[in-house]
Amino acid sequence: MSVTERDAELVYAITHRGSPPEPPEWWRGAVFYEVYTHSFNDTMGNGYGDIRGVTEKLPYIRDLGVDGLWLTPFYPSPQHDNGYDVSDFKGVHDPFGKVEDVQELIDEAHAKGLKIMFDFIAGHTSDQHPWFRESAASRDNDKADWYVWADPALDGGAPNNWISSFGGRAWRWVPQRAQYCYRPFLESQPALNLRNQQVLAEVLGNMRFWLDMGLDGYRLDAIQCLSHDSELRSNPPARASENPSVGGGPNNPFKHQIHLFDRDVPEAIPIIRQLRRVANEYDPPRVLIGELADVDSSRLAPKYTVDNDRLHAVYDFDLINRAETLRDWTDMLRLRSRYLVPGSSLNVLTNHDSPRSVSNLMPRACKAGHRREAAKLLLFLQATLMGGAILFQGEELGLEQPHIPYEELQDPWAKALWPDFEGRDGVRCPIPWRHDAPNCGFTTSEEPWLKVPERYAEHALDLQEDDPESVLQFTRRLLRWRRTVPMLRTAAEHTFEDTPMRVIAFEREKAGESLISVSNFGMKPVEVTLPRSSLKPQFYDGEIALDEDRLSLGPLAFAAMT
Repeated sequence: MSVTERDAELVYAITHRGSPPEPPEWWRGAVFYEVYTHSFNDTMGNGYGDIRGVTEKLPYIRDLGVDGLWLTPFYPSPQHDNGYDVSDFKGVHDPFGKVEDVQELIDEAHAKGLKIMFDFIAGHTSDQHPWFRESAASRDNDKADWYVWADPALDGGAPNNWISSFGGRAWRWVPQRAQYCYRPFLESQPALNLRNQQVLAEVLGNMRFWLDMGLDGYRLDAIQCLSHDSELRSNPPARASENPSVGGGPNNPFKHQIHLFDRDVPEAIPIIRQLRRVANEYDPPRVLIGELADVDSSRLAPKYTVDNDRLHAVYDFDLINRAETLRDWTDMLRLRSRYLVPGSSLNVLTNHDSPRSVSNLMPRACKAGHRREAAKLLLFLQATLMGGAILFQGEELGLEQPHIPYEELQDPWAKALWPDFEGRDGVRCPIPWRHDAPNCGFTTSEEPWLKVPERYAEHALDLQEDDPESVLQFTRRLLRWRRTVPMLRTAAEHTFEDTPMRVIAFEREKAGESLISVSNFGMKPVEVTLPRSSLKPQFYDGEIALDEDRLSLGPLAFAAMT
């Protein structure tokens, strides 16, 4: 692969993008609720959330006003990476329930008008998967080339300089074969050789297993890692500042390479086309939403969604990881408006791999005692930006990021990069359902897999149900209002120039309709000049005043106008 080939693929994606079909498909511009299975609701009393726990809370999810939910991995796994190290793609990890529970969940979600997607990991397995055990045993068995194997370099070291996202060389020495095995994440997560058609066929069969049960689609994990350079060429060096989309703290060694040959390679596109063919076998077609991480997602997203033979939509970490200043966000929004087809991306301000949004994106407001107002502001922005949204569990409660002591850490990424990186356990702490119950109602177990932070009790769902000004009640009002404005799903976006320092303002336009969104992220009042007068507020919060074409916003106030 060459840089020229990579650029050619990108140019093709941009020049071939078009307007979304009319009427828009259900997923285009939809709002999903991400359920982190481990931490949602434990009905079995073992300290882990489970499938039946999700089914039990479907009325709650539906009443938020979302279109559907996405469930993180529940498959059998040694749990070295909380289920993203799968040892059997057609089963359920014992603490989470049984396959019959999954069928009931799918049926009940549909009965309540919700679409449902599962996480699917196509690029790697656990090293305890039977495929890997056989592949690692020798160089001449039936599955010898089902994973990515390479001979050592002349000096006996790794074949190249590739680095794992979690730190350290991306190669694992396997004595039985006297070869290295590629692992882009943990040592226990070997990469599948998806160019081997037998392997790809087995992966596609695993996808069909759950789709045949009525699943509406998949969130595909780490699509930038579906393939790699066939010549295993080393990556060139980079300054850490050149990789702003990469997590793991400022000193993650992964940031010090330009990932030309181990991420986002042209060889992945034929694999994605095969995944899409499986989705299209069903009536109606199932949906594939890809996670883009470790790369310049906003520029590359069109490549993965162009035409009708790739992914339906992508979501990425750009808004999370590039928010050092508000100008960074504004620049990112302008970039997205140039590259992305409306409705082909999902806005994410936090997920199970990143800190809680109010703590990460609005730390000053939180320290000043305005957590609730900051949470509402971020939810409003997420709901009005171009595209759809994925709302991570607990964001509707305005939860802050807790500190997890090292001795309580579960996350292998945090353990590898501590203390520079506190990891992902904080955002994964269980949901507080009831303020006066043990473990805030998450579990009856005395030893939950992660503790519920003490301060979460004051933000518990039962308290917010009774408070009309709570973040929960606001979320419900916001998403109900969004449903009354269909153009928000697929309208184009134009970001305003020359706004005050702490303001994000943009216009959504489609077929003669227009909506203007203005948000004051600052702690002081601001005044914004609008492109025209005679606008009327349709949804707002905080202190606002509109006089002709001048909008006054109080601290952390926002408004949508038509």
